[in-house]
Amino acid sequence: MKLLLIDRDRDLVEMLSGWLKMRGYGVQRAYTVEQAETIWKEQRPDLVLVDTDHPDADMLKFCQQLRYQHDAMVMVMTASKDVQDEVRCLEAGADDYLRKPFFPAQLIARLRALSRRTRSTLTPNPSSRITAGPLSIDAQQHTVMINGNTIRLTSTESKLLHLLVLNANNVCTADQIVTSVWGYDDDGSTSLIKTHIRHLRQKIEADPSQPSYIRTVPGVGYTFIRPFYEDVQEEIDNVYYA
Repeated sequence: MKLLLIDRDRDLVEMLSGWLKMRGYGVQRAYTVEQAETIWKEQRPDLVLVDTDHPDADMLKFCQQLRYQHDAMVMVMTASKDVQDEVRCLEAGADDYLRKPFFPAQLIARLRALSRRTRSTLTPNPSSRITAGPLSIDAQQHTVMINGNTIRLTSTESKLLHLLVLNANNVCTADQIVTSVWGYDDDGSTSLIKTHIRHLRQKIEADPSQPSYIRTVPGVGYTFIRPFYEDVQEEIDNVYYA
């Protein structure tokens, strides 16, 4: 797995770089936006670890722009304690969020989980392209087509939507979603689910405040309502909005 570390803190980057290389990761380092852009384009990393605290650039917007040239997982590393900052990063497309300071074991566990997700999206799968009513989801290209319009998804959004559609009209619990999409067990990850569900609704729902496709089952999880199935109307009526 090829990693790109982007952080102004040279001591932290050097320490993490040496430590990760000892564990078999290929690591590139960048201390400036210019270095990060060059390395991203030339080395095409699998995962980018980035600190969003940079005085000269909006690092989230920077990552969004470069993802159109080469898609990569993005993990935000930050010392911020503000929950809204986590929400902002995840809604902007970050795949994971890790607060500083963190233990090495935490970082490795998340890297392994993201690595499993990367491999699963690259593995050919006969069900990687599925259709549900007017929605056509391509899990490998990370896109969903709705009524002829193609919408780009992040890799996390793509995997989450794919999971929900494959289990249409059945409830996916929070634990099942975290394990399938993030690849690890973490009680705190329920906030990740809510954020990505909200982001998905903004992309695929005509009215995100009254979703037709992705419904919340309070205290349990989420379900995808497959369109045009009259036999599930009673089930639909018993599901509440988030």
